Amino acid sequence: MLSRIFEPILTKVCESILSKLVEQTADNAHNNLKSIKDFELNLKALQKKLKSLCAKASDVEEEIKNSELSGRKKRKREVEEWLKEVRFIENKVVELGTQVESEGFIVRLMDGGLPAKLNDEVDLLVEQSRNFGELVLDVCGSRGDKLLTNGMVGEAFHENLETILKHLESGQVLSIGVYGMGGVGKTTLAKHIHNRLLQHSQGRVIWVTVSEEFSVTTLQDKIAHFIGLDFGGEDNEDIRAARLHTTLSQMKNSVLILDDVWENIDLSKVGCPISVECCRLIITTRSLEVCRQICCQKVFQVKTLHHREAWELFNETLRNEIELDSSAEEIARSVAKLCGGLPLAIATVAGGMRGERAIHTWRNAYAELKERVSRNDGMGYGDVYKVLKYSFDRLNRNHHSQSNEFNALQHCFLHCALYPEDEEIIRESLVREFISGGLVDERKTRRAQIEQGHSILDRLVNVCLLESCHTERVKMHDLLRSMALKICEGKYMVRAGDKSLKEIPKEEEWAKDLEKVSFVKNGIMRIGDGMSPDCPKLSTLLLLGNHWLQFIPDSFFSKMQGLCTLDLSMTKISMLPNSICALKSLKALLLEWCNNLKNVPNLGEMKELRELNLSNTAITEVPQGVGELFNLKFLALNVRTLEMLPRGLFLKLGKLQHLELPLRIQVVIEEIENLKLLEEFSGRVENVNDLKYLITSWGSRVRDNCYRILVGSYHTRGGIFHNKELVLYKCNLEDERVLAEGIVQQCEGVGICFVEGLKRLRIESCGGIEYILRSEAGLSSQMSAVEEIELYELDGMKGLIEKGEIGASAALAQPVFSNLTKLRIEKCNRMRIPLPGAPNLEVIDIRKCREIEEIFEDEGTGSVTLPKLKTLRLKELPRLRKVGILSSPPNLEVIDISECEEIEEIFEDEGTSSLTTLPKLKTLRLYGLPRLRKVGILSGVPNLEDIDISKCEEIEEIFEDEERDCLALPKLELVRLHDLPRLRKVGISLSRVPNLIIISVTKCGEIEDVFDDEGTSSLTLPKLIKLKLKELPTLKSLCKGTTIICNSIDSIYIRECPRLMNKLPVVVDSAMPRRCKVKVNTELWESLMSDNPNLSIFQCW
Repeated sequence: MLSRIFEPILTKVCESILSKLVEQTADNAHNNLKSIKDFELNLKALQKKLKSLCAKASDVEEEIKNSELSGRKKRKREVEEWLKEVRFIENKVVELGTQVESEGFIVRLMDGGLPAKLNDEVDLLVEQSRNFGELVLDVCGSRGDKLLTNGMVGEAFHENLETILKHLESGQVLSIGVYGMGGVGKTTLAKHIHNRLLQHSQGRVIWVTVSEEFSVTTLQDKIAHFIGLDFGGEDNEDIRAARLHTTLSQMKNSVLILDDVWENIDLSKVGCPISVECCRLIITTRSLEVCRQICCQKVFQVKTLHHREAWELFNETLRNEIELDSSAEEIARSVAKLCGGLPLAIATVAGGMRGERAIHTWRNAYAELKERVSRNDGMGYGDVYKVLKYSFDRLNRNHHSQSNEFNALQHCFLHCALYPEDEEIIRESLVREFISGGLVDERKTRRAQIEQGHSILDRLVNVCLLESCHTERVKMHDLLRSMALKICEGKYMVRAGDKSLKEIPKEEEWAKDLEKVSFVKNGIMRIGDGMSPDCPKLSTLLLLGNHWLQFIPDSFFSKMQGLCTLDLSMTKISMLPNSICALKSLKALLLEWCNNLKNVPNLGEMKELRELNLSNTAITEVPQGVGELFNLKFLALNVRTLEMLPRGLFLKLGKLQHLELPLRIQVVIEEIENLKLLEEFSGRVENVNDLKYLITSWGSRVRDNCYRILVGSYHTRGGIFHNKELVLYKCNLEDERVLAEGIVQQCEGVGICFVEGLKRLRIESCGGIEYILRSEAGLSSQMSAVEEIELYELDGMKGLIEKGEIGASAALAQPVFSNLTKLRIEKCNRMRIPLPGAPNLEVIDIRKCREIEEIFEDEGTGSVTLPKLKTLRLKELPRLRKVGILSSPPNLEVIDISECEEIEEIFEDEGTSSLTTLPKLKTLRLYGLPRLRKVGILSGVPNLEDIDISKCEEIEEIFEDEERDCLALPKLELVRLHDLPRLRKVGISLSRVPNLIIISVTKCGEIEDVFDDEGTSSLTLPKLIKLKLKELPTLKSLCKGTTIICNSIDSIYIRECPRLMNKLPVVVDSAMPRRCKVKVNTELWESLMSDNPNLSIFQCW
């Protein structure tokens, strides 16, 4: 495909260039003839090479896509990067053609520099393509992620866990059912099984939550998404099932866990080949009958906790710093007993009582809960709902009153039930919805409202009514969600997360008393013409995430006059019905990511509107009437297609707190300086002077404001309001040689506050700037809040800090960038040493900087300590001699260093020859380091998973290990060594790498044995799938004197290894059924076949 695109472009470029050459050289043809000829020759050479390169790229991409269709393969990172570089070259040529055709840049082209440079880049890409080996990796390397789960409580829980794992290990059981009442701990048990399988088994572990809103299509989508299978838009269930069946059949020793199954599932219709050999099944359900219908071979009931176990969980959940006195504890034990041994109920009630110590409070709680459990209040579903409802009621301090009114905390909890079952909900989204729905104090500032919203979520998590998922999401247990919907029965209609729901419910299903309706993330495609539900009390209607919804009839909103919140985000609608203008009570109209939306009616009559979100729609002009919406507090117009902002748009919008403007349109500062309540802003200003003016207009509010400001030319990079962000792109900074100093100047001190609050700084393609700040400028402490710095294509940039001659050491006694976590630098060619120290750095990514000699400078302290560093990525730094990190970074996970011609060692450690330990290192990738002699890692890398070292001509040994028993790599999965002509020893003990999946060793001219294990007669590599040995003239064995058994292998590639002595380096049990491909020299294959005719079961290719 690339070659087809590229050829006409290149031909056109050639024609255009030659045409303009003729025009501009007519008067001095004799002088320019040689230049023209040289240029023409270079261009033709480039054309020929690029056609070949693009053809190669097309073949590579096609082969990768075919491999990925199986669901078992994923493209190698280096191949993906290579394809990106090919596309980059293509874009350069397109840009060149555009410039030549429109602007006639002949003078620039006549020197032949650009074609010559492109030629060199093409040569490099061609050379790289020759060293790929395999283009894809087996996805078994990423078998799933460990799930967050609660602790195990009760002896029966432990017994069930161990028994189920033994059944799975036995190879005799293909399906297991786990059943029990809601909230008893079935999912927790299944999560522990999942995590143990990930830790100890070799197959994939596929986790899918089924939920009550079940359909075959949805389940197919979830499984396919997990295993990386793309249905390619196919919607026929049978065809999808066949593809799923084929892919799963190839995944040996996999386990499929279906959590929260409500009814019988015909797994053959889904496409799940349940068998001991390829895919075993575990289900969790509330019904023993479901286990029987699905024909589970073994069934386990999760029972409630005994009294002692229940009290232990209750007391643990209370987390009281001061123990209860004996009287209060006795009552607390009685409260725990009322929870019926149900872990969810215990945790929820105990969470609600956390911090309570007064005996009268416990007496009252016991009396109320006992009354709830003993009476019939219409809730149904047994006592568990009554217990959970009690915890909900306790959210309201006035829950003793007869009023049915809920407080804000309760309303926020109920709001979470509008999302699909088991959905991990983004906290930021919920908080915005709390604000839109008026669930937080409307008198507060927006930032205060956001803090209140997060406090509400924290409170709900603390009382165990919500679960925290990582740091940015929360989740509602399905039983608590059911309770919430039961509480709101008749007022809420929720059908969410069901892709099989194609049409909106019929009018008769819409009760007249409905207050909130949610059809979030369904497959709704249409709303019938003339449909008009009669819901005068409806306040909230959520249709977001219905990606196929294209049309809403004019009649639909005609009987929803009380509607306050309408969310149509992420739908395919191209226009809004005119009837929407009649919704006089509407306060929030949310249309974000409606990519096809072009037509929006006049909104001027919607005077109650507080929030209008049109970001990422397709509108070309601001809808009429927006300037009249004087109650607007939130306006999002981050639209790439928007052509202009009408003058005077904001004159009447004095209540705006949040304003997002398109970055492609330059802000007129005078238009927004009078928005005195503005707290969140995103937009682009022309230059640093405008930036100063804007900061000054904010006054003291700058300390609390949240912003993303682009200074200079249009930049497509997106962003959100999580951090205070400043981007400078293609703007002249000649007057701001030291950036921070320049911003502060003429700002009457306000700029210092601006610098103090800055979280993210990105500077790209700006002339004149040399430093971020000066050590003596008094700004060092203010810069401590910066968390991310990105610097790109800054020709004058010398460093982050300019040090003065006097007092520099005192000024830098404490790290200036004390909160910096990410540092990215690219194409800053005058920079030599980026920064002195940043103790919280997590990511260092530095590329294509010609003058950098050392990453960190040592100012006499003896070492630079980076306790939080996780990723070290250095690429194309031709003068880099050393990294300069002198002490072990304990959290380092990735080392990726390539094309640094001068570097001789990665880590230096005075007094010893090597670094002692990197306990969390997972990936070691070194490429194109011709002077590197040693990695410098002695031992202590127990979590290393991936070793990939190529084109390091001087390296003789990977791991130096004077004490053989010290080095253990129990998690190592991939070893790839390429073009290491002096490599003699890897230094890895084969018996210490039981999880190896891929071994690839090529062009290592001096190596005789890849692994060490002298004295061991035989070893098993149970997970090895691929073995590649190529151009190894001295190789005698994979491991000296050791027979290696590999019954899992599916690919053996051996070429030009003359000393392997007519035998395969691994032993495979020919009695075991397999589909193994073997590619070896013809002579070796014939010799092997004559010695062992059983090898014919393998496929030679």
